[in-house]
Amino acid sequence: MSDQKFDPTTMFDAYRSAWAPTLRAQQEALKAIESFGRFQFAIAGDYLEWTLAQAKANFSAATPSELAATQTALATQFGAKFKTRVEEFVHLATTAQTSFNQMLSEATAKVAETRKASS
Repeated sequence: MSDQKFDPTTMFDAYRSAWAPTLRAQQEALKAIESFGRFQFAIAGDYLEWTLAQAKANFSAATPSELAATQTALATQFGAKFKTRVEEFVHLATTAQTSFNQMLSEATAKVAETRKASS
């Protein structure tokens, strides 16, 4: 008969080690979701500003040519701002993909190491 004592610390360490990659994946996913949520909020703010500027231009223009010039200027400004937002989106997506790939590589290496140690 075995004379081993129950050691909860060892058990909790084993569970913590086993679930660490899952916990890290959840943390990285939540960071990405937060970043993309903030990005969407910024895009909505840009659209709101543009819409309000368009409405103001419609009510304040005295002639059709003045309205066209104002709308062209607003569209140019919005296009520049949107280009910046697209670059920001590419950066967010690249960062999220890099983080996920790094996490996956670390988890794979840990599994391979554990398997090699048990063989």
